[in-house]
Amino acid sequence: MNNIIKHLALATRLLGSPVAEAALSANVVRDAQLDVDLSSLREVLLSHGFENHLSKRPLREIPSLAVPVVILLNQQEAAVISAIEGSGDNRVYTIRQGDAPEQKISHQDLQTRYTGFTWFIKPKITQDLRSDLPEYNMSKAWFWRVIWRYRSYYNQVLISSILINALALVSSLYVLNVYDRVVPNQAYDTLWVLTIGVVLAITFEFIAKQIRAYLTDVAGKKADLTISAALFRRVMALRLAERPASSGSYANNLRDFESVREFMTSAGILTLIDLPFFLLFIFVIYMVGGQLAFIPLAIIPIIVIVGLTIQPFLARYILASMKEGSQRQGLAVEAVEGVETLKANNAAPWAQKRWDRFTAASAYYGMKVKGISSFMLNFTVGMQQLNTVFLVFFGAYLVHAENPDHRISMGAIIACVILS
Repeated sequence: MNNIIKHLALATRLLGSPVAEAALSANVVRDAQLDVDLSSLREVLLSHGFENHLSKRPLREIPSLAVPVVILLNQQEAAVISAIEGSGDNRVYTIRQGDAPEQKISHQDLQTRYTGFTWFIKPKITQDLRSDLPEYNMSKAWFWRVIWRYRSYYNQVLISSILINALALVSSLYVLNVYDRVVPNQAYDTLWVLTIGVVLAITFEFIAKQIRAYLTDVAGKKADLTISAALFRRVMALRLAERPASSGSYANNLRDFESVREFMTSAGILTLIDLPFFLLFIFVIYMVGGQLAFIPLAIIPIIVIVGLTIQPFLARYILASMKEGSQRQGLAVEAVEGVETLKANNAAPWAQKRWDRFTAASAYYGMKVKGISSFMLNFTVGMQQLNTVFLVFFGAYLVHAENPDHRISMGAIIACVILS
């Protein structure tokens, strides 16, 4: 495996952006037998600005424009192909192995030693090693780049969400049919059939929700591993001149990234996935209750506008709270590490005073954040209650509407309330 690292370092030198073999070897993860973890090696190369991947590729299908590439040979050896001439079985390869000079080798001779795997490597088009996450050079879009990387899981989550939201309509339609058809006609056989059907639908909805939760947890775990590895690699790559003034505060900021993982595995991201389906529910309300669909359609924009209005204030207070909290944590860590110095210089009162100030500021901004969050939560609940009241209020008029096209039933009112 060390041969792979050595030849990847050689490939970076041929590409004009050399990365030392020692730098690659020092940052890769190794197993109990000290073998290199190839996925971690790929991540290290990414952090140094190289797009790369290991691919199973027939020797004759390696593009001549892709060189230099690293090929894996028998007996755990490797080589760098620096040039390819000819085509098909008449190809001639210019290879380099270790410190030996370049040599040309025919396709047939190289084929007998080739294992079938090639490591493609090329420099990124743009590179900014100052970004917080080396893997993702879009500083404001790194979160969605992580999501996109594991899109196969979220595609399955989306399919599950479509099924869940479709099955969620069943209970409201069940109530509609029971009130409007079963009760007036005493059709109890129909009631049994409808009830069995809705119980099965609820069971399938439960299973789909469990599957969706599992897929979300798996995707969140993989994304968390990617982010954590990138952050720690960034910390290890810090220059001594760029060391933070407060190591405790810096460590606390790293710990705050756990909230990203919690968001990825919580109901928050599932809410984002389910958000577009409100149009489906509005459409079903329109099909069942006609003009009643305009009530939730008017209330939803009000909630969104209020939420967008308070977002800048909430973001400002959250950032201030995080800053004060990290400084407080940094003071605690540094005070414990330097307790002897503090006591020797009679500086404990100074540290206590700073601790009290940071605590007070953190509590102040925390109260602001909770106040705004509580306002938004209570406002949303209040609007939901008004939505129910207005549905019943206007629905009562529509039950006895003069225009038969606008007239609805009691069951339709209840179904619309459940759907909304």
